[in-house]
Amino acid sequence: MRDITRKAEASLHFPNPCLKIPSGRREKSNDGVTTLSIVAHAWRADPAGLAICAALLILYLAAGGFSRSSLLWFLAAELFLAAVVCSPLDLLARQYLFTAEAVERVLIALTAPYLFLLSLPPRLSLPVNRYIAWMAGMGALLIWFLPAPLNRALSSEPIRAVEFATLFAAGLMFWWPIHAPSPDRRMPLLPASLLYLAAATVWCSLLGLFLAFAQPSIYSGYANPPDTLHIADSLVVDWSFTRENDQQTGGLLFWIGSATVLLSEVMAVYIRWYRSSSKD
Repeated sequence: MRDITRKAEASLHFPNPCLKIPSGRREKSNDGVTTLSIVAHAWRADPAGLAICAALLILYLAAGGFSRSSLLWFLAAELFLAAVVCSPLDLLARQYLFTAEAVERVLIALTAPYLFLLSLPPRLSLPVNRYIAWMAGMGALLIWFLPAPLNRALSSEPIRAVEFATLFAAGLMFWWPIHAPSPDRRMPLLPASLLYLAAATVWCSLLGLFLAFAQPSIYSGYANPPDTLHIADSLVVDWSFTRENDQQTGGLLFWIGSATVLLSEVMAVYIRWYRSSSKD
C-alpha cells in the first residue's frame, strides 16, 4: 500500500518523461491557461505598424475635404490597423506561429485597406486599371509568403515595415476598382465585380492550400524563436503547435479567412446590384 502511495505522489511532482521537452528549457514551460494569460497581456507598441498609421493620418489630414462619416471610417481603419500590429497576434507572428502570420496577413492586406478606402472623399478617386489592381493585391500576398522575404521580415524591423506598407498599399489597389470613392470609377457590379472577386477567391484558396502542405522548414524564422514570452515549449506541449501543425493550420486559416472576406464582398455586390435594379 505504501509503494502505491509513493508512486502516486511521484506522478504528481514529476512531468511525464515521454514529453519531448529539451531539459535545459523545461522550467520555462507553462500550462495552457498560463500561456494564454501571458499572450493576452503581450500588447506593445510596434514601431513599424504605428509608423504606417502615422503616415496615413498625415496624408489623410493633408488631403482634407472629408465628411463626418468618412472621418469615422478613417478612424475605424486606423484603430483597427493599430490594434492588429500592436496586439499579441503580431508578436506571435514574429516569433512563434506561422498561423498568427497568416491571420495577420488577411487583416492587414484585405480588411484594413477595405475600411480605409471607404473613408476617402470622392474627389480623390483616381483611375486604376482593374487587371493591374488585381495583380498587385494578389501578387503582394504571394511575394510576402515566399520564404526569403518572410524570413527577412521576421528578423528585421525595417523590412517588416516594408512588408506592412506594401501589403496595405496593394490591398488598397485591389479594392479600388470595386469601392473607388467616385462611383463612376468603379467597375460594373455584374458580371465584372463577381468575376474579379471569384478569381481572387480561387487564388487565395490555392495559395492557402499550398502553404498548408508546404514543408515547415521553408520558414527558418520560426525554427529558433527568441521566445521573449517563454512560451515556446508550452505552445508545443499544451497547444500542439508543432512546426507541422502550425504550418497546416496557418495555410488553412489563410484560406478560410481570405475566402470569408472575399465571399462576404460577393454577397455585398449582389445586394447592391439588387437594390440598383429595384430602383430602375
